[in-house]
Amino acid sequence: MKNNLWQNLLLKRAISAFSLIEISIVLVIIGLITGAVFKGQELIDSAKIRSIAQDFQHYSLSVSTYQEIYQALPGDDPKATMHFTGTTSGDGNGQITGSEADLFWQHLNKASIINSDKAPASKLGGLYTIAFQPSAEMPGHWFMLAKEGGAGLFTPKQAQALKNKIDPGNIDPNQGQLIVKDASGAAGKCIQNGHLNLEIKTAACVVYYRF
Repeated sequence: MKNNLWQNLLLKRAISAFSLIEISIVLVIIGLITGAVFKGQELIDSAKIRSIAQDFQHYSLSVSTYQEIYQALPGDDPKATMHFTGTTSGDGNGQITGSEADLFWQHLNKASIINSDKAPASKLGGLYTIAFQPSAEMPGHWFMLAKEGGAGLFTPKQAQALKNKIDPGNIDPNQGQLIVKDASGAAGKCIQNGHLNLEIKTAACVVYYRF
């Protein structure tokens, strides 16, 4: 009888120990999977940011190509209807404003320089749009990338990663080829005391690329 009790006790301990080992293994596997998921998401985000940097460079080069061929800015081209059918000419004043911001993409498309005849989307979402002198300290033409209505598309961390690719070594969000601004309705969230607020994890930033 005593032997049976002792055997049962040993068996229970063996089963209990085996269960703890199983649980430990499961926890390790869950940890590895979670780490892989987070790492995978970082790689995806990095690829999207790299794609956006390439888009800005591509569209900027597209403008230069159009100007070399037609001696005018796409969208503002006063002779566009002489070059292409099914479009409208700009006023030729050297500024892409109003409806010319939509004609910008149409003219580039008609010239077979880009594939889209409308404002294209980025890999991260949002749309590339044209802004002429968006603020007093930002003269000239800019590509703006944001969600509809100027809503935030980038977290401060993503905006920093993009700026590092375009303006390496320049950490000032208000200087360089790429300017980072607070999104509409997010004043003080993306930029705080002149720096990107990396504590914010939400999409509170929009970006401008000078061309």
